[in-house]
Amino acid sequence: MSRYVICAKGSYDVNSGNGSYCKGTPTSQTEAATELIINRLAVIDWLQQGKLSKDDCIVTLPERKFLYQNLFDNVEEWNKQTGIDIVNGYARGGKYYNQLPYKPFYGNYERDKELIFNISYNDDILNSDIGKFLICIPRLKNSDKRRNLPQHEWKDFINHVKKNFDKVIVFGKGNESLDNGDDVLYVDTLQDYCSYLHHKNCKHVVSTISGPCHYVQQFGNVDGNCTLTMIDNHGLIKKYGHDPSYFHTCINFTNVKINYLDDINKLKEQKW
Repeated sequence: MSRYVICAKGSYDVNSGNGSYCKGTPTSQTEAATELIINRLAVIDWLQQGKLSKDDCIVTLPERKFLYQNLFDNVEEWNKQTGIDIVNGYARGGKYYNQLPYKPFYGNYERDKELIFNISYNDDILNSDIGKFLICIPRLKNSDKRRNLPQHEWKDFINHVKKNFDKVIVFGKGNESLDNGDDVLYVDTLQDYCSYLHHKNCKHVVSTISGPCHYVQQFGNVDGNCTLTMIDNHGLIKKYGHDPSYFHTCINFTNVKINYLDDINKLKEQKW
């Protein structure tokens, strides 16, 4: 008999967040990065161990279904199902599942890598004839606002850097106004974002310390020549960099090159 395996809970507005200043979104609204580096790795680990089967039904949020559709036969949207609740850390019957073995490294990468990388991309994007491009993530979430920067600063950066690329892709809800219909393209779905990440001509991803950057470490440029630059204007990496949730190398599965800057203005000094 198949079981519900709950990997995410929350509303359709999955990118807004509603956490406090110093804490992320609570379990009632599962963050996209939390699901990727904890919950999804857990179901892959348990699938490999035989604790789960392909017949079990994954429960997630609507725009994240593509993360599981190549791995499980059944994927449903969150509608308060009950079953193996990974979000709250408990399985059916109250049994606690062990934490993932990724401190100080994810120990099962070689065993699991084919499953980790196996997501459903947007083939129209992957096959598109687009020149070299940069992806920009102006974070506007309500959870942990330390990681946000004023949108006008991102707009200034985009205007500065777009002359070096055929296209600038902007990802993240609330940034629709940055789309100019020509050399700047706004993308609002996680699947399309991952598809652009995986495109052979994605050369740079620029963001603050933000959850979507974890997706670069798992689904980045198929040619392996992309650089991820993160603005760390609050010294978060120095303080928390030992933790996988703050981009410890143990989950940099694509070996993407990572560059940290402490001020967005230093982006204009970079050679693109």
